[in-house]
Amino acid sequence: MYGAREYAELIPTGQYGRLYCTSGVHARGKTFRIQVLPKDEEAISNGPGNMCVNKDAVVVYGVIGGQPGWTEWYGWLHHGKWEEDFESLLLVKERDHIMRINRREETEIHKELIEIARIEALLSNY
Repeated sequence: MYGAREYAELIPTGQYGRLYCTSGVHARGKTFRIQVLPKDEEAISNGPGNMCVNKDAVVVYGVIGGQPGWTEWYGWLHHGKWEEDFESLLLVKERDHIMRINRREETEIHKELIEIARIEALLSNY
């Protein structure tokens, strides 16, 4: 859904410092929520697509409009320092994603070069 897809694809459900990010999916698209946990508190997981169940956690990013399950869009429910922390996390995840893509491309190119060399060697000995 709007404002959730990119984040849900980059950031798996889990605790990142004091942030608990929940990446999910439903019939109409991706979902994404962020909760802020109290200092030094471990998240109590409720499964991969569900928010943590810590009673003092506060949802700071989630559905801000539209019809939930159909046309919802996501954004910040509360503003604060957690936005900077999330932006830093997002930059790390984006960098990691780009590095994975580059490694995959390098591997594919290497495989292609080996295959070209194999073909040329076989055909040159004909």
